[in-house]
Amino acid sequence: MLTAHLNKKLSELILQGEKFAIAYSGGGDSTALVHALKDQPQADYVYIVDHDLREGSAIEAAAAETFAKECGYKAKLLKWRHNSPSTALQESARCARYGLMGDQCRQDGIKYLLTAHSEDDQAETLLMRYERKTDWRGAAGMAEISYGPVWPELAMVSILRPLLEVSRSALRDYNRAHDIDWAEDPSNQNMEFARIRARDHLKSRMSLKTDLLETAREMRSYLKIEKQYLREQFAQIAHIDENGIINLRQRPEVELMFQCLRAASGQGKMIDRAKIKNLLFKMNSPEFVSATLGGALIARHKSNFIICRDPVAAKGRQDGHHHRSKDAPDPLYLTSRPVPQIWDGRFIMTGPQQDSGVGSVFSNHKHLSRENQQKLKSTPAPARPTLPVLIESNKVLAIGHEPSTQHHLQCIVKMRLEAALGGRVS
Repeated sequence: MLTAHLNKKLSELILQGEKFAIAYSGGGDSTALVHALKDQPQADYVYIVDHDLREGSAIEAAAAETFAKECGYKAKLLKWRHNSPSTALQESARCARYGLMGDQCRQDGIKYLLTAHSEDDQAETLLMRYERKTDWRGAAGMAEISYGPVWPELAMVSILRPLLEVSRSALRDYNRAHDIDWAEDPSNQNMEFARIRARDHLKSRMSLKTDLLETAREMRSYLKIEKQYLREQFAQIAHIDENGIINLRQRPEVELMFQCLRAASGQGKMIDRAKIKNLLFKMNSPEFVSATLGGALIARHKSNFIICRDPVAAKGRQDGHHHRSKDAPDPLYLTSRPVPQIWDGRFIMTGPQQDSGVGSVFSNHKHLSRENQQKLKSTPAPARPTLPVLIESNKVLAIGHEPSTQHHLQCIVKMRLEAALGGRVS
């Protein structure tokens, strides 16, 4: 039954023949997922992350790797190297986990990463969101497929959650029926964590769980309608160029502006919608020139507006190494890390990169040739300093979106925006 359910979901969510990876913790839910898909022809890799936060984690991770290999997967064990964080531990571990797996997906050419989030995880997530006073979009819960939900860690990767309609107890029953052992994380008993408190609260309140899940299904149907409306509005009033600069012919709806700001900035943080409403009000004034919000710049350009990366992120860094603003992109030096790599959440670099590096136009302006400077004139002036430069031995090889066969800098802003508006990522 579980295998049949998974195969049905995968046929709906992934193109036939497209390989995927599975995020595997060794716990009961992901153990069932890994075992149930062991004969699925599109199942390729299993990624195991050792967070190295408690004694014995390495042994458990190694056991998970062995189980995955016994099931026939290409298993890869990834270790989080850290300095024992003491605050926001779960969120730090989550970002690190997805960062490691995102890098591995891009290196292995994997576009889809399956997680074992269950029906119970969905209910717990919803309860936590309500406690944080979520809006109706948050009440829709986790989607079965999400492009880059943790950004930029999961850029170019879609998370699939094919078990959202399967209970945790059903997954444990599957393991018992197949005589499979699994590991129990001691942190699942730690009431200091919000998720564990939510789990404990729902344990004796099945009607609340049912109500949460039914509301989420209804909200997801409204979310689908809203995204369709926003796609149509974007097509009518805006376009995005090859470098991820958004051109607006008129002020958009608040939610469309929210998605445009996040995409153009390359950042992953939330943006207060009250601040967006205030920004849109200011844009209505003839005196409006420019403003920054959420890591993006909104500026009047000719008779329209543009949205691009906040130039302060680039200009704050004076020599490519120091004196940079807190959200400035780090320069990439590409002699030791696998490819492809993400730069500033807006560009991905692939192709030959020996002794090459990527930085901003601003930090590399002295290396720009006259031809380079001429090319930049087609880009609105406020956005020019924030474009990436591929450089080797003080020679500029590419500026901005440059999908040549030898040097490949691809802008991923448009892909991110299209996915946020409900478009399918191929």
